[in-house]
Amino acid sequence: MPFCPQCLYEYRTEVKACPECKVDLVEELEEKVSTEDYIEIYMVSNRMEAHVVQTLLQESGIEFLVRDIRMFPVLPDFGRRARLRIAVPRNKEEKARKILQEARSDGALTVQGTFL
Repeated sequence: MPFCPQCLYEYRTEVKACPECKVDLVEELEEKVSTEDYIEIYMVSNRMEAHVVQTLLQESGIEFLVRDIRMFPVLPDFGRRARLRIAVPRNKEEKARKILQEARSDGALTVQGTFL
């Protein structure tokens, strides 16, 4: 299965480019990422909010993974049907949670997202 070299999201074989990052997918990531070292901290219902979360984490220098847990992830996001989970390295969990909590307090994130 191909991967996005920027957001590290894994796609189905028929997908050729990351719709979020607008880059071509690669068959293998250069550096193997162990998902055991990551913990899911936040879930959003659409890619737009996931992009806001990703931007906040990137600006703070925190790596992240995005996992789509929908039954058919290649279909478009339709409101609350989408389920995108954001994971961060375990050693950055506290910092990432604080950033996202502050973003919710400031209104940068909607209350539709869920802390895990």
